[in-house]
Amino acid sequence: MGKTLDELGSTLLTQISNIVNGGDGRIPASADTFLTWCTPGLPFDAGDFDFAASGFGAAADAEGYRRLLQQAFNFAQLVDFIPTLAAPYNRADQEYVSRPSQQRLSQVYSDILQFSKVAKSELTPEQEAKLDKFRKLMRVTKVEKNLVTDEEVEKTVDGPVITAYNEKLAAYVNERAAYNSLRIKADAAKGPEGIAAVAEWASNSELHWLKVKAAQDAWVSGGYRNEVDEMNAFINQTTQRSMTLWKAGLQEDLAKAELAATTPGSVFRFTTVVPGNFAHAGGWTKYGMSHEETESNSHYENESWSAGGSVGFGLFSFGANASHSSSSQSSDYRCEKFRLSMELAPVLISRPWFAAEFFENRGWTLRPGEGWFYDDFPSDGARPPKGKLIGYSTQAIFARNIVIESEEFAQAYQASQSKTEVGGSVGWGPFSLSGSYSHAEGDTHFESQVDGATVTVPGMQIIGFVNELVGKAPNPMDGLTDADFE
Repeated sequence: MGKTLDELGSTLLTQISNIVNGGDGRIPASADTFLTWCTPGLPFDAGDFDFAASGFGAAADAEGYRRLLQQAFNFAQLVDFIPTLAAPYNRADQEYVSRPSQQRLSQVYSDILQFSKVAKSELTPEQEAKLDKFRKLMRVTKVEKNLVTDEEVEKTVDGPVITAYNEKLAAYVNERAAYNSLRIKADAAKGPEGIAAVAEWASNSELHWLKVKAAQDAWVSGGYRNEVDEMNAFINQTTQRSMTLWKAGLQEDLAKAELAATTPGSVFRFTTVVPGNFAHAGGWTKYGMSHEETESNSHYENESWSAGGSVGFGLFSFGANASHSSSSQSSDYRCEKFRLSMELAPVLISRPWFAAEFFENRGWTLRPGEGWFYDDFPSDGARPPKGKLIGYSTQAIFARNIVIESEEFAQAYQASQSKTEVGGSVGWGPFSLSGSYSHAEGDTHFESQVDGATVTVPGMQIIGFVNELVGKAPNPMDGLTDADFE
């Protein structure tokens, strides 16, 4: 019996959710994360991340420096958003949000730092010295020469401890995703073709788990996991009574992270990915599903609201500005046969200027009308939460080598493409199947290739984000009064 596009898409997102976020006894799903899906996917060329793989210092000349700088600007703008629970990520919506509107993550975070009132008790010289030491281990100021202007520019980057921490964490995340993919494939297997997946899990699941455990141990031994936890605990404990020095340091980090690309008004705060060379690296997690799996017991174990905003699974057309038009094929369109395969990579997003630990601290508050003119505080801490900054993206979910085998889907895609306006594109759920996208070298047009019943999607794209929830913020410690804040 055929399956609708909506049934196929729902199974797809459920399984990917389990892969990137856990869901079994060994790797339970996190209660503090939620997913945001893209509609449509955000295409990239592997070279678009040269700035992350090699750094600006790798530029041989001014032209190369400008290209890397523009790449960094494009990515920083792309992920400078505040995720919501109700709606997927739409690139056009992000492009329409300007910095003066104060809707971007960097701007709202800046406002929180600027207008927060902090506990003001004096620290001892020893506490101040230790706090400064830990801050410099976590974030450092790097001086680089701008090859375009010959000006020396300071920028905030991750310190050596956080760099090692993120690299080992990224390796752990990839091994965990591979383990989860194997488990989900066996759990959802159907018919004769599913025998191999079940046998692989039965025979080798323990070996795959040992790889996850080894990556976790490496994160502890070589990635300073315990040390970072201890530093954060010290910062939190010490600054609950006096945050003046720490807050000043965070504002300094924020200011020094600001760079300017070469186009007018292109000021941004440096943001990168870990590992920087992921686009050219192997080790992506292989994933596949078929129409038989829509009746499997694979499920997402977090609360329903944390599985991301509602995603429509009709084949839809959208214009050059990514605004959606009516679906060419509705979500109840049926496919008698359907098989999808691709490779996945959950990639860490690093923002050296963004101190997420600030929100956990209980030595600060906000006063409506005293600089803070938003309707809501950052987060009320509820589940689901409400607020101006309920969370922030921590991982981008990349997909590449996407192949869809279905005669009905191929026909529907071709019909949708034929009706798409010039400069427009076609998408299905979180995937972009054809269209144009901009990068440092200009605009690139791409189209999925149709060979009989097979649709092959070129390149790689972001199909969603993993977001971390912010607890109740502000949440000043019991016993602190208005007189304790300045």
